[in-house]
Amino acid sequence: MHPYPESDWALFLDIDGTLIEHADHPEGITIPEDLPDLLTRLQLTLGGAVALVSGRTIDWMDRRFAPARLPASGQHGAEIRLAPDAPAVPIPIPRWRHPLEEALDRELATWPGTYIEHKPLSLAVHFRAVPQFGDAIMQKVIDVGTGLGDGVEFLKGRFVIEVRQGGHDKGSAVEQFMRSTLFTGRRPVFLGDDVTDEDGFRAARQAGGLAVAVGPRPTQQADHRLATPSEVRDWLNRLPEALESVTP
Repeated sequence: MHPYPESDWALFLDIDGTLIEHADHPEGITIPEDLPDLLTRLQLTLGGAVALVSGRTIDWMDRRFAPARLPASGQHGAEIRLAPDAPAVPIPIPRWRHPLEEALDRELATWPGTYIEHKPLSLAVHFRAVPQFGDAIMQKVIDVGTGLGDGVEFLKGRFVIEVRQGGHDKGSAVEQFMRSTLFTGRRPVFLGDDVTDEDGFRAARQAGGLAVAVGPRPTQQADHRLATPSEVRDWLNRLPEALESVTP
């Protein structure tokens, strides 16, 4: 059963696998034409309390969802923008970032089917095209990255492993949003599909909110489940009309 919306909700939306379908290559995804307008309508309906919380960069979100512009957290909590007109605030560039980039480029250059996504504050190695080599690829990344610096974390997702600075995740982003003007006093509802979203689920539930899992991946935290990004979009499209009948 789908969760019934409340007027005091704050929505936190993962992107890949949640709002849009996955692709073999991170830039091979398709943005539905009506999605930017849907996000804008949700902002208006919920008093601006709609945020994108993703492994993508905030700059990517702004470009691909234009003209919609939302509060956002990118790179798994490493950068955050608490309001559409606020600046995006990143963590300092980790000292291990450039040495790791050079090492992974060298070590994975001849591994077919892999793609290294170079983000400003982290690196993600994708292997959706060659899932049979996933364990070996992830171990290679861990071997290369271990010892490069303090606080390096390896985040394993579906067909991807991301190397990032510890201490920041989607849960810490939700906690920051919930202390900000647009979100304070609201009930957080986090939608996500991957293991990287578990921190967001935890933070939302600890604040009295809901976790909505997308897709078949098992999780102990889901209060509700939607099957596909298409179902997510259909459900989100119905929220504004449903909320018109809800008394604040």
